[in-house]
Order: sequence, then C-alpha cells, then structure tokens
Amino acid sequence: MTSPTDKALTAADEDALTRALAASRTESASRRKQIDAMLADDSETWQSVAVFAASCAQTRSLNLMPWQLPPFRASLADLDRPPGDVSGRRESAELLRRLLDARLSPFEPYPIAALARVETEQRQAAK
Repeated sequence: MTSPTDKALTAADEDALTRALAASRTESASRRKQIDAMLADDSETWQSVAVFAASCAQTRSLNLMPWQLPPFRASLADLDRPPGDVSGRRESAELLRRLLDARLSPFEPYPIAALARVETEQRQAAK
C-alpha cells in the first residue's frame, strides 16, 4: 500500500505542509534554526523539509513517543492490527483514515483540531 508521502501533493497537502512549517518554526528557537538551515540547504527540497516539519508538528500535537508514527506515515493496512500496541500503529492508521474520510490532508499539523473543526462544520450544515 502506498503512503501519503509517495503521491503527488494536492493543494490541501501543500497548505497543510506550509502550516506545519510555520508551526514547527514556532516550537522553539532551535527548531526554527534547524528548519531555516534545512530550507537554505540546496540538497534539501521544500517538500522534504515540510514533511519533516509535519512529522515534528504531528508528533508534538499528538504527544507521540519517538517510536510512534505520526498519522501521515501510517499505513491503512495497520487497521488490521490489534488496538493498544505500544507502537500505536493501529491508532495512527485510524487517525489517518479519519483525516482522509474528512477530506483533510494527512499532513495536518494539528489533526485532532482539524477533525473537530470539520465535525463542527458538518453539524452546523446539518441544522
């Protein structure tokens, strides 16, 4: 199964990655320096730096442990895994599935907040 990082970026992905870069740069002075140095490095593409930033932002916003995958790195095949594994692979895949079902980018820097926003909009539209 392909990962969201294997496909061409959509406009929503580019927007989410841009917001992830901004979010990661505000995390700390050292993270801002790191991101800026990566962006200035000719061997790094904007996309690779932005994906790194999305990893940082999702890891922070979801309080993930270093061995847990952020949702955009999850595989939907992990939905078949049992819940509660220390790796959190199933939970990450479940969050990825929710993002995709809501037509949100897998790279959303704040996935839970983005999903809550969409759910609120859907409830209001249903009234």
